[in-house]
Amino acid sequence: MANLDLNDFKMRVKRIQDPRNNAYFDQELGMHVPKHTTPAEIQKAVKSQRFSVMRLVVSLMVGVAAVMAAQAIRLRYLEMTDAGIGSLFTDLLLTTFFVLLVSALIRHRRPMLRLCQIGGVAAMFVAGHNLMWFYPDQLAVIYTPEHVASVQAETEPMTIVLPAFTAQPQTDLLDT
Repeated sequence: MANLDLNDFKMRVKRIQDPRNNAYFDQELGMHVPKHTTPAEIQKAVKSQRFSVMRLVVSLMVGVAAVMAAQAIRLRYLEMTDAGIGSLFTDLLLTTFFVLLVSALIRHRRPMLRLCQIGGVAAMFVAGHNLMWFYPDQLAVIYTPEHVASVQAETEPMTIVLPAFTAQPQTDLLDT
């Protein structure tokens, strides 16, 4: 029994030292790696393959989808329909959570991809109301029909709206 194990080991060593054997399979990278390549060259090759314009577009859509999901949760489940600072804070908090979660799941954590996600969030915050003019029936299913009607009543199509909120001090607290 021990002789058989020793023979297997000797055959394995012989296969590894064979001059025609010029690569090995790296489990972490999931690829065959040549024996005469440095680890830095391997990491450089793997990282350079991962960047593309499509990843930028997907990151942009992650930001847009995160804002839509945050607003849908705020309107449907939290029932916060007022357009105040509380709603904006809730949208930003939920959007941040969704962006971090989805970008971690699809491995879009590089700085350029994060900028695209922030760009998608910003575009949705300032121009997302235009979608309600183009697709009112579909967005009434995602949000609520009342919200779509109120957005259409308050805005015009093809516009940019900056959420401007002013904080005013409560004078009744200062008088006492």
